[in-house]
Amino acid sequence: MNFLRFNLPFIALLSFTLFIGCQATLAPAYDQAIVEKVTESSDLAMRFFAEVDGGTSSESFAVREPVYNVLIGAFESLKLQAKARPVPENVALDKINELLRAKGSSAISGEYPSAFAFEKIAETFRKMKQTDRENGIKPLALQAFKGQVEIFLDQAITYESFLKR
Repeated sequence: MNFLRFNLPFIALLSFTLFIGCQATLAPAYDQAIVEKVTESSDLAMRFFAEVDGGTSSESFAVREPVYNVLIGAFESLKLQAKARPVPENVALDKINELLRAKGSSAISGEYPSAFAFEKIAETFRKMKQTDRENGIKPLALQAFKGQVEIFLDQAITYESFLKR
C-alpha cells in the first residue's frame, strides 16, 4: 500500500503525459492537390458562366457540350478524391448515430462535406446541360444555376481550406 501512495503522483503524471500525447483526428488530412484542382475547376466554371451570361439557345448546345463534360468530370473527380481520404473515427458521431437509430431516424453519413458539395456541383451541371440541350437557358435560370454552384463551391473551398489549419 505504501508503494501505491508514494507512486500515485508519478502514475498520475505519467497518465497525464500519455493522455496529452494522444491526438484525436476528427477531420481528414489537408490535401494540396484537391485545393489546387478545386481552384482550377471553379475558375473554369466561373469563366463558363461568364461566357453564357446572356442565356443560351438549344441550337448552339453542341458548342457548349464539351465544356459541360469537362466540368462534370472535374467535379466528379474531386468528389472521388475527397472520399478517398480515410474517414477518422469520431466517437461523438458514433454516439449521435446510435441515438438517431434508437429514435428511428437515419444516421448521419461519414461523408466529407466537400465530397457532398462536389457531387451537388456535378449534379447542377448535369441538370444545366440537360436544360440547355432541350430548351436553352434563359438568363434568370442561368443565374439560379450559377448561384447554386457558387453556394456549393463556397462550402467545399471553405472546408478544404479549413483542413490546412
